[in-house]
Amino acid sequence: MKKIIPLLFVLFVSTNMFSQDVYIKLPQAKTKNPSFIYNKNVIGNESIFKSLGNTEQEVKEKVKGVYVIKDQPYRKSADYYNLTEQGILFVDLKEKLISKTQSELNAFFGMDKQSEIYIDGYLLESKKYKIALKAIMEIEIVEPDATNHLTSNVLNIWTLKKSERY
Repeated sequence: MKKIIPLLFVLFVSTNMFSQDVYIKLPQAKTKNPSFIYNKNVIGNESIFKSLGNTEQEVKEKVKGVYVIKDQPYRKSADYYNLTEQGILFVDLKEKLISKTQSELNAFFGMDKQSEIYIDGYLLESKKYKIALKAIMEIEIVEPDATNHLTSNVLNIWTLKKSERY
């Protein structure tokens, strides 16, 4: 009996460990901050939430709800899966955020409208998401090389300040 329990534990852990999906990310991806999605389809950051008000009452007047996911969802059921490595917060606001679609951002930078976009180093797998203009701290064009294994140029949009990235 003493040998069966550790054996079952090892089998359970090893099967779960090898069944995990891999996050698609650039080598310089963020390492500690959660992702924010506003109004179900706008990628943002914590500074947008902080700008809603100075008091709890001011924030409550502008927010319908906040939902947190700390656990890893299934990739097939969550089109935001790749953004969940550090957790993800869904915030429903009573107002709309000014945002740009992925194809608009690609076109602005002279890239194919269907080119992939990364947010804080993580691939944005679904084209339905927009990016809040208030959240953009920096946009870089990442060229393929031996470390990132890309096949073409992509945009990496940083929603974090440089001091918060790693």
